[in-house]
Amino acid sequence: MTDQIALVNQILFERWDPIGVSDDSSWPRDEYEGYAAGVLGLVLRHASDDVVAEHLARIEDQWMGLTPSPLRHRLAVAAEIRKAVRAGEHPEAAG
Repeated sequence: MTDQIALVNQILFERWDPIGVSDDSSWPRDEYEGYAAGVLGLVLRHASDDVVAEHLARIEDQWMGLTPSPLRHRLAVAAEIRKAVRAGEHPEAAG
């Protein structure tokens, strides 16, 4: 489970990054770690990409005080997380 949280955190940092810090090499890579377990939980409970994307929007809006990023972007992040988690569950399917 810890590996999966780290994987989700990496995707959140590299792809979602609503505050735009991923290009700054001095910024801590755990910036979004606090959200990774919740996102992973949704994916493991087979929530749709729409549900995961809405969860990301709530984090952006209610927790960060930001205007939510475009739905298309959040859906792409959700799909990438789902694919990565599934590949981790079934490494033979990752190829």
